[in-house]
Amino acid sequence: MELTGAVAVVTAGGGGLGAHLVHALAREGCHVVVADRDADAAARVAEEVRDGGGRATDVRCDVLVDDDLRALVDLTRGLGGVDLLVANAGGWGGASEQYPGAEVGDWSAVLDLNLRAPMLLLQLCLPSMRARGTGAVVTVASSAGVEAGAYGSPPYAAAKAGLVRITTSLADLGAEGVRVTTVVPGWIGLDRAHREWDALPEDERAGLPALVPPSLVAAEVVALARDGAGGRVVTLLDGERREVLHP
Repeated sequence: MELTGAVAVVTAGGGGLGAHLVHALAREGCHVVVADRDADAAARVAEEVRDGGGRATDVRCDVLVDDDLRALVDLTRGLGGVDLLVANAGGWGGASEQYPGAEVGDWSAVLDLNLRAPMLLLQLCLPSMRARGTGAVVTVASSAGVEAGAYGSPPYAAAKAGLVRITTSLADLGAEGVRVTTVVPGWIGLDRAHREWDALPEDERAGLPALVPPSLVAAEVVALARDGAGGRVVTLLDGERREVLHP
């Protein structure tokens, strides 16, 4: 895909990894739609892009609200339609307990945030991509979804595993010009991660892989958006990049 002039949607683009993704895509010439439930944060990032000579539009969007997702897609029609969807929004949720101790509504919301929301947004973007015969989707999964050990948030891990399988399941969309891919990073080196890392005992840090620079994740998203084959899953784990194609 030619990224110059492409309309790229980034969910949770108002901070964290999302802001890195927004700036990386803007540098490639995309018109980036910065979608975030924090309207002020989305506006700040979009303004940073415009101040740097790029193109960006901000929109308040809570990916857990179906009408917000529909409104987001409606907005992009005025820009010519979505060429690239980067489904980045995710997280453990705000519950004090985790599954199986958590209430059904709490762990269900984590599944909705990390799996249902990107699935629905992809579904909403797909008709215009199919009509044009081109489009790219990159979802941001997590090492939690491909590891086999115990994990602090089982619903988060299950949802991220689901993203990987949705990607490989949709490989045949490539025949229609729509490529669905996923990047699977380890622990991303954002500010909070560095604080948590520094607070760990030295012996515990020694047994963990290094934090993954957010710039590396952003570069991989750009690469997948440009020419990643449909169904491709790229892992950024233990300091190594690995590809799985149609596993």
